[in-house]
Parts: sequence; structure tokens; C-alpha cells
Amino acid sequence: MIKLICAIVVGAVIALLSSNMSAAYEESQFLGIDRDGNQLISQEEAINYRRSLFKQYDLNQDNTVNYEEYVQSNRLRPSTAVANSDVPVPDEYREMDQDGDTNISMDESDQMGMSRFNALDEDGDGQISKEEFQSPGL
Repeated sequence: MIKLICAIVVGAVIALLSSNMSAAYEESQFLGIDRDGNQLISQEEAINYRRSLFKQYDLNQDNTVNYEEYVQSNRLRPSTAVANSDVPVPDEYREMDQDGDTNISMDESDQMGMSRFNALDEDGDGQISKEEFQSPGL
């Protein structure tokens, strides 16, 4: 009986800590996008954030992100995997690659960012509040 009670308590503590870590992550990401610190993410801040991500993904700086650059930037291939081994294409990449050419342009990234922005902007005021923000959202 004591073991059962201990297991329940440990499980509850882990669940509580996990939810607090998730909230802290969302808070830090929100603050990282909200550059003027007004507790709202504007469309301009959202686009600037997406463009910053795009530049991080574009490893060879040719203004296009191919899938291998995306894989490397996001560390999607396990370190123990064979170099350039296949990695399943995540939904996010498919969503960004609107023309299906397996490369992401800045325009495609911007369009996806605005689509997500509009989806998060529940009240339609052109800004995302902390309450509307859901990580990884933008």
C-alpha cells in the first residue's frame, strides 16, 4: 500500500513539474518573439521571428532551405545514424513546402508564419496575446 501511495505521489509531482516546465518554455519563447516587450506579438514580430529561423536553417546561405539543411538545423538525425541517412519528413516541413519542390523559400516560410499567426490570433486584433500563444505556434 505504501508503494502504491508513493508511486501516485511521485507521478503527481512529475506531472506538475512537467506542466511547469512546458509553461516556462512557452513563456520564454513568447518573450523571445515579443521584441518590444509589450506582452503582445505583432505581425511584424512574428515575421521577423520566422525570418530569423529561416536564416538559421539556411546553412549555405543561398536563400533556400533544402531538406538536408532543415534536418541538420533541427538535429533530426540521431548522432549514431549513418551520415545523410533518411529522416522522415515532418509535417511542418511539408506544410512550409507549398509548391512541393522539396525546398523552402523565404516567401513560403513567411506564408506559413502568417497562416499560423492568423490561426493563433483568436480575437482577430492583429496581435497574439500570451493567452492566445501556443508553443511552438509560430
